[in-house]
Amino acid sequence: MVTRFVNRRLVLLFCVALSLWGSVSLATQTSPLADDLYIYTIPTLPLHEPSTVADLPVPPLSESDSPAQHDADLDPDAYNNAHFQWKPALQQAFFFTGFMHGYRLATESQTRDALNGHWWRNYHRSIGELRGWDDGDTFMTSYIAHPFEGAIFGYIEQQNDPRYRRVMWGDGQKYWIARLRTLAFSAAMSTQWTLGPASEASIGNVQLRDSPGFVDLVGTPIFGTMVMIAEDVTDRYLVAPLENHTANRPVLAFSRMFLSPTRSFANLMAFKYPWHRDDRLGISGENNKLRREMLRDYEAGSGGKLFDYTPPKKSSGEAPRYPLAAPVELESSTHYETFLGGGSCVGGSGSGAVRIKPSLQLISEVSGCLVVNMPKNQSGDSMMYQVGTRWAPRATRRVSPFLQMMAGGRRITHEIDDPAKRDALMKEWADGAGPIHYPKREDWSVEHQQNGLALSAGGGVDIALGRAFAWRVGNLEYTHSWLGHVDQIHAANGLRLSSSLVLKIGTW
Repeated sequence: MVTRFVNRRLVLLFCVALSLWGSVSLATQTSPLADDLYIYTIPTLPLHEPSTVADLPVPPLSESDSPAQHDADLDPDAYNNAHFQWKPALQQAFFFTGFMHGYRLATESQTRDALNGHWWRNYHRSIGELRGWDDGDTFMTSYIAHPFEGAIFGYIEQQNDPRYRRVMWGDGQKYWIARLRTLAFSAAMSTQWTLGPASEASIGNVQLRDSPGFVDLVGTPIFGTMVMIAEDVTDRYLVAPLENHTANRPVLAFSRMFLSPTRSFANLMAFKYPWHRDDRLGISGENNKLRREMLRDYEAGSGGKLFDYTPPKKSSGEAPRYPLAAPVELESSTHYETFLGGGSCVGGSGSGAVRIKPSLQLISEVSGCLVVNMPKNQSGDSMMYQVGTRWAPRATRRVSPFLQMMAGGRRITHEIDDPAKRDALMKEWADGAGPIHYPKREDWSVEHQQNGLALSAGGGVDIALGRAFAWRVGNLEYTHSWLGHVDQIHAANGLRLSSSLVLKIGTW
């Protein structure tokens, strides 16, 4: 008990010291990068540059301010051939990951306790436990905090992507390409956070003590992208107009941080002020003086707005021609499956498809569902992982019927909980009179599980919703699994009905 107390205090002190060190490091940075680097290059495209800015005298350039840099800031095509900055992006992403682990170690005794034991064995077992949808977290954690995490990873990608660093809501195709790139980076880093070598599975073995669901793997990047879009819309229609009417530094800083919290946190991960913006004039120092002068000219009618959004100009020449049938498709679906031996389940899936011929695709899919109408304190779930082909002879039409067949594997799990035993173990642990280590799920539950080969075949209809999306109205499939009964779950044969949204890549 004394050892446990000392360990808790040492870890807490270490995390506090680390936070203080980070704060001091930020506070003692040299001249503010956000204000000094962009004094004479903002406003920039796609924001309209008022004529008053062009007429302002430009002082001699410092060593870090080359003419090429200034020209690039005013040229919307200057970064078209720039490469993604992998090194700083990964440094910032893993710094954020370390920050989150530090918080968990400081506030969760069960996470600190899991540092004891055989690391590889517990890590491997944690990954193997992944199943179902829910992970036992509260609504606030799963659907608010984790999407914010995904958005922070997304903005870390954007601030290290020179070609798309300054996109704004309204930039059309370029904006959506930027969001696809941030979605991919966020998905990779959030998967690392859940299952990777520096993850909740490896540091804390979360899946061994809580419900091991897929909600974070799916919700963190997808809902995080939605958070980014919401912040971009807010920035375009609330923050930018506000900056046309005030030079008050607290108001500007608060509006940028409060209305774009995840972008602000991503700035901190790059050791920048949270109110820093790559496409905006700074809020203090010489920037503030310039802002006040421009505001006076605007109010007097002798100058234009500081920030006046203009859509990006279409490039001259022949417009690019895109295929009508998407080379790549990403699908997110919801489904209901009835087991012909009795029972049913509700869930969802994610899949990807690559077109190898005009009417033929290679597809892969991972799906999971929760068995419904289970007895109290019991739960059941199914997980399928398959690959196959899809035949769509009218893929270029607005209405496209298809047939598909996939093969792979299926895992059925039935878990029986003992809530009384769980509560007793938790109470004993909290009082210091119970087991040495934090109780795992296996200490108060019994799990029955079977794996087997699986096959599915069926078809449905797609309706194109423009060039970027399609609605898979219905997909009816017969499923067969070579596995026996798992207690009262009889999933050897079933019928599955699904509906999904399809993102088409390469058609726009």
